[in-house]
Amino acid sequence: MRYRLYIIYGLLLFSLPTFASWQRNIINHERNTYKGGFQNWMVEQADNQWMYFANTNGLLEFDGVNWNLYPIKNKIVRSVEIAGKRIYVGGSSEFGYFEANSIGLPTYHSLSDKLSNWWGEVWSIYTIDNQTYFLDDGNILIYNNSKDTIEKIATNYKIDCSTLINNKVYLGTTDGIFFLNHRNKIELLAPSEVLKGKKIVELLPYDNKILVVTARSGLYLLDNSWCENIHSIADNFIAKNQLFCASLAESQVALGSVQNGVFLFDLKKKDYHEEFNLANGLSNNTVLSSTFDRNNNLWLGLDKGISYIDLQSPIRPMFAINSPIGTGYCSALFNNELYLGTNQGLYKMDKNGGYQLIKDSEGQIWSLTIYDNTLFCGGDNGITVISAQSTYKINLTGIWEIHPLASNPNRMIAGAYSGFRILEKKNGIWQFSHNVANFFNSSRGFIEDEINNTFWVVNMGTSIQRITLNSTQDSLINRKEYNLKDIIIGENTTFRKIDNNLVICALDGIYQYSRISDNFDRYAQLEKLLDGSKYYEYLKVDELKNIWYVSDKSLKLLPYGKDGYNQNTFNIGLANDLISGYENVTLLDSVSAIVAVDKAFVKVDLSSDHNRNTRLNIAIRKLVATSNDSTLFYGNSSEPITIPYSLNSINIHFAATEYSKNEDILYSYRLKEIDDKWSTPAPKTIKEYTNLIEGEYTFEVKAIIKGDSKAGETTYIKFKILSPWYRSMWAWIVYGLFLLLLSYIIYKRTIGKQKKIINEKGELLIAQSKQYEEERMLKDKKIYELQNENLKTKLHYKTQELSGYILNIVRKNEMLEDVRKNVMSISKSLDENKQPNIIKQKVVRLITQINNNIDHDKDFEVFQSNFNLIHKDLFTLLDNKYPHLTRNDKILCAYLKMNLTSKEIAPLLNISIRGVEVSRYRLRKKMNLDKDLNLSDFLHNLK
Repeated sequence: MRYRLYIIYGLLLFSLPTFASWQRNIINHERNTYKGGFQNWMVEQADNQWMYFANTNGLLEFDGVNWNLYPIKNKIVRSVEIAGKRIYVGGSSEFGYFEANSIGLPTYHSLSDKLSNWWGEVWSIYTIDNQTYFLDDGNILIYNNSKDTIEKIATNYKIDCSTLINNKVYLGTTDGIFFLNHRNKIELLAPSEVLKGKKIVELLPYDNKILVVTARSGLYLLDNSWCENIHSIADNFIAKNQLFCASLAESQVALGSVQNGVFLFDLKKKDYHEEFNLANGLSNNTVLSSTFDRNNNLWLGLDKGISYIDLQSPIRPMFAINSPIGTGYCSALFNNELYLGTNQGLYKMDKNGGYQLIKDSEGQIWSLTIYDNTLFCGGDNGITVISAQSTYKINLTGIWEIHPLASNPNRMIAGAYSGFRILEKKNGIWQFSHNVANFFNSSRGFIEDEINNTFWVVNMGTSIQRITLNSTQDSLINRKEYNLKDIIIGENTTFRKIDNNLVICALDGIYQYSRISDNFDRYAQLEKLLDGSKYYEYLKVDELKNIWYVSDKSLKLLPYGKDGYNQNTFNIGLANDLISGYENVTLLDSVSAIVAVDKAFVKVDLSSDHNRNTRLNIAIRKLVATSNDSTLFYGNSSEPITIPYSLNSINIHFAATEYSKNEDILYSYRLKEIDDKWSTPAPKTIKEYTNLIEGEYTFEVKAIIKGDSKAGETTYIKFKILSPWYRSMWAWIVYGLFLLLLSYIIYKRTIGKQKKIINEKGELLIAQSKQYEEERMLKDKKIYELQNENLKTKLHYKTQELSGYILNIVRKNEMLEDVRKNVMSISKSLDENKQPNIIKQKVVRLITQINNNIDHDKDFEVFQSNFNLIHKDLFTLLDNKYPHLTRNDKILCAYLKMNLTSKEIAPLLNISIRGVEVSRYRLRKKMNLDKDLNLSDFLHNLK
């Protein structure tokens, strides 16, 4: 394979015309999917079934779900060898190995650094015991694992390819085939001299011999003593196309070419061959590498991308890419020819795989029925009738399906979008006869009862009707509707007959008609054979009594054998391809069936070799902390997993290694310490847990194929969430020491506090004494203040009395004025000589007035007493110092003591202001006061 770098990739691609032979399921992985380089130079599979690719950007890893790229120096990887826990790689002037680090992440270790003055492309790697062989264009580099040394052996030939057979390295060159002997010397394999001058692209071990694959010169089988050219069905392909690589699985050979994809054939089956290229599903025609995996499916490393060809799947699609004939709805094998009804029309497929549209059948086709050596095709645009002699059309639009009438072999009944149509055979030609009167319901899925001219119809999924026609089938004579109380029927439900039982599928299970009760009862016996009480979208028994059904959107088959229905159910799948409500299966023979799907049709192989449900290999890929997106565990780690408490929110990634039905894989999981039950199966491959508390955990996961009740093996991972630092062992030790220290401090403080309490009590007694004295003084002060307040109150009261006395004096003066006026009136009356009686009355009135005011003379005594209280015994002082003062003099002193002016004093004394001034003057004289001394000030200061 050493000539690879010199190939011109601009060669013209060969394209085949479109044809409709049964293809293989091909899954193409483009560069934007696996995030690597375009070219993939080698393909290998590990013991855990993961795939590894030597990619131009590094080592590619694929587990069925996740792609991972591991780079090396100089980027390009051209070869890969998996040996134990190491993955050896070789590239452009670089080779070494990947080995898992402490968390399981593959880490690259370069070995080429141990060599000086070496460069080249490492195309092959082999491991024998403790030694690893790296082969470049002309050298063999032997790495001794135990001694960690490298020995370089020059071959002096350009190595085009190589292989390892029985622990012996063989080299393919244009000078023949050589091998490395036990002395690490290059020897020519003598019989290979006939291969001189031929470009050898692959050496394959086959039947204890070497199968030699050349680029242009065909195949050879080589032994230690002979070499012969093998002629096979592949000769023509090799002659037209330049081979680039080859791989072998038992007797099956895959030849990868530069121009036209891959050619697959079998050395023991001379007529078998298949071709895969751009025309039927490959994404690129240049095949750089190939290998058969452990399930004998084919992997191709392409010049642009990676392809997976599912060779073991029992399902083979009609078209690998898109369907040019539309969506499939029905099929029938008639006169050894396969007829296919689609949404575009009716097609006929010949034995060579070609197909053609039947004339005038264009439009939606719903059903195909074979009766009277004639094929009836019901569709949107009418009924197409095909016999051995002719093909013609009955112009009746909107026909669901056509069935023969049990009562009249020359008549058929067609269920239409609205009502029934009767067909009749006249002169060997089937033609429209008449409509059934009084019935206009849609009749899809109808079926004839055991009683002639009686039919069962599901009315748009809401109710079931049993109708009876008259003997001429032109009118309805009886109709009975069955209202199903607790039974809910789907929209596209149809009737079936199983073991002569009338059966219908409801949303909660299967029901059969009972003639005894004239009602529908649960068909528990059939449910037990199938998947239990659930909704079955499709149910059919074929000619061999095999039961076909759809549950959970997956097509399944319960085979009928010599012991009845005792075999395991075969889960065919097709969950994403079936047309819901219009599923259709046609049995071709005992080992194959045709199924209508979105991309036309698929052929299902029913042989026992394919009727085995393989167990899924599931792995936990990695464990990632969500807080910082760091990988805590990778799939290859054997170390215990401990996680800091700060990273206690995690994502767990898992994957099942299923390369052909990846979209049909469901996962169920649980964290045993938290979840008692398994989760509901779902396609999600990541589970997140947040804020896990410290402790040990076991995460379990298992994979299930959609529609399959059996789960694959369970895998698990154990990990431990560490305690937070404040709950760790060292933290508890620190807490203990802290408590001891705290206890000591508390003890010391307690003793100190007791001393302090004694001192404080002594100080407290002193303070209490002081406080008591202060409180006593405060109380005395309070009492004094209260006494002062009381004195003020009394003083206020005395002031009010004094004011009253003053007012009384004013009142008396007013009274004296009145007396004066009355006396003047009496005097006047005397002068006028008035009658004595009148004068006497006035005198009596005057005496009465004087008597009424005599009592108020005591007011002076009260005034004198109160004034002494207020003004510190003024009158007493005056009496003691100036005894010769008259009462009026004392009153004048009192008024002056009160700071009254002469104007205010005049009315009180009933004299004029001038009289007040004269009285003041006289008072000064009596008291012998100096004329410059202010009388009021003197009185204020008098003591």
